[in-house]
Amino acid sequence: MRMNVFSKWNLDAVGIGASLACALHCALLPLLITALPLLGLEVLENDRLEYGLLAVSFVVGYAALFRGYRRYHRHWWPLLWFTLGFAGLLAGHFLAPEGLEAAIITTGALLIIIAHMLNLQGCKKCRVVKKEREDRAAA
Repeated sequence: MRMNVFSKWNLDAVGIGASLACALHCALLPLLITALPLLGLEVLENDRLEYGLLAVSFVVGYAALFRGYRRYHRHWWPLLWFTLGFAGLLAGHFLAPEGLEAAIITTGALLIIIAHMLNLQGCKKCRVVKKEREDRAAA
C-alpha cells in the first residue's frame, strides 16, 4: 500500500517552522552581522539561503493551506492571510527600504503563521464535525 508522504506530515507545523526560521533569520541577521567576519561565517548572509527559505515557506505553506481548504474547511481566509504574508516577505526582501526590511519581513512571517493557525483550527473543527456525522450515520 503506497502512502502519500504529505499525509503523514503536519504541513501546517512544518509551514509554521519554516516561517519562524525565516523570521528568526531575518531578525537575528542584523545582530549577528558584526560577529560574522570575526567567526569567518557568511552562511547567514547567503542569498541562496534566503531564496531557499522563501521557496520552502511558499511550497510547504501553499500545500498545507490548499490541502486544508480542499479536504476540510473550504474557508479561503487562511489562503488570503498566507498570500498577504508571503507578499510581505517578498516586499521586505526586494522592495523595502533598508531600515524597514526586518519589520516588513517579520510582519509577513507572522501573517503566514496566523494563516497556518487558522488552517489548523478549521481542519480540527471540520474533522470533529465529520466524525460526529460518521458516528450518527453508523448508529
